[in-house]
Amino acid sequence: MDLSAAAAVGSLPPMRRIFMAVFLAGWAQWAGADTFTGANWVVRFNLPDQTTSAGSIGPDEFVLRDALLARLDALGNNDWACLATYTFSGNTAAGGAAGPILAAMSNALARGAKLGFVADTGVDVTSNFWPGVSLLSLSKRPGNALQLSRAPPVGGIMHNKIGLFWYRATGQAWVMAGSWNFTGGASSQQWNIMTELQNNTLAAAYSNELRQMLSGYFHSNTNKSRAPDGTRFRLTGTTRDGWVRFAPFSDRTSGGNNALTDIIAAIDDAQDEIFFALNKLTRTEVAAALIRACDRGVVVHGTIPISDRGAPGRDSYEVYQMLLNGANYATLNRVRMYDAYYQAARLRYDNNNRDLTHAKYMVIDPRGVYPLVIQGSANWTASALVLPTSNDENVQFLPHGGIAEAFRAQFAAMTDGMKPWCAWRPGPKASQMTVWLPENEAYQLWFSPDVGLGPEAWTPYRSLPAMRGIHMLGLTNAAPRGFFRVAP
Repeated sequence: MDLSAAAAVGSLPPMRRIFMAVFLAGWAQWAGADTFTGANWVVRFNLPDQTTSAGSIGPDEFVLRDALLARLDALGNNDWACLATYTFSGNTAAGGAAGPILAAMSNALARGAKLGFVADTGVDVTSNFWPGVSLLSLSKRPGNALQLSRAPPVGGIMHNKIGLFWYRATGQAWVMAGSWNFTGGASSQQWNIMTELQNNTLAAAYSNELRQMLSGYFHSNTNKSRAPDGTRFRLTGTTRDGWVRFAPFSDRTSGGNNALTDIIAAIDDAQDEIFFALNKLTRTEVAAALIRACDRGVVVHGTIPISDRGAPGRDSYEVYQMLLNGANYATLNRVRMYDAYYQAARLRYDNNNRDLTHAKYMVIDPRGVYPLVIQGSANWTASALVLPTSNDENVQFLPHGGIAEAFRAQFAAMTDGMKPWCAWRPGPKASQMTVWLPENEAYQLWFSPDVGLGPEAWTPYRSLPAMRGIHMLGLTNAAPRGFFRVAP
């Protein structure tokens, strides 16, 4: 028995049955794309640490920062924008974030734009990241000054990463939101992703939320309205409404009305495929829902950084072990976990680097009838998804196939993609093989009587239909005993 292959699909039947092996070749080659654009949306992700020299800067590490700078540079007289970030640092134009952002904000204020800035309590508003410019100095600027607000040191954290831009000339507003904090390290040392959405209804909800924090109402402050939470909107290119959740939530229970209940409901509706990249996953309810999805035949791919799931005591360890335990599943279908590359140049995988996978998203049925992207600032923890007394967060629910494909490209770039997979379910007279194909391309089922015989022993057994997704193949029990794999 090929134990390494067996580990990829969980516990296999006894030796008297047919055994399956998993072919671990990548499904597609990464093409280096980091920006995907639609009619009123953009998805961008960075490509960290593309060069081998310490401290060197490679292309597309700072694509998220540069997009934010471009939005600031487009502001004119009486346009309004507000930024919110959990962390803020990095002085240099080449490898920083705070310095270039402060310079762009200073220039926008000089042009007459109205600006707000919401920071967590840990942000140093007095630091001159750019010569003579700090958040505090911009807030004391004569005439047109920055409206600055910082979260209190108790009651949670202000964990949002938001850029909101209202342009008077077009009457349009853009919302930038995702996992990227405004720092150089978040660009060059972490995998992050961000959406840019042009939708005035969505922007109005974000405006409401940000203006409350600009007024000093953070976390569970009784003066903070919950009205923006759950705002529905519709993007061009979809027939379904999306919605946005803002934490903290009014209901603390796992069965109450919060982002977690929306996530569980979405997983339970999945029909074909789920993939996720999460910096932290501590909610056992999510793991249980993913296991239920696997038992229905849904193919699930995921990544969590080793730094957060690799050892007892780390935040995601319990849930990760729950997903790995084959005893929790009713079938051979398992959640398949991947390690992220430490470098976009694909020189090595995650080796316990802190927060390497900093993304916070899940994509459900990306090429199905009802694709859904769930993404935002929130780690999938109690303090971000459930509790009414904790973090300020935002989570977007985006039912859009184009956006889903953009997130799938990020997952592929970060992890080397999703692999073909197969499993065997024996029956008394006939057996069924479940095959999942990552692309609409030509694949074959290959057979070997013994994997120890070497590569020359593998022979084509059956051609598979050129169709992405799950295939159920009926095979008689007279099929040869041995090992099978899926190969291009």
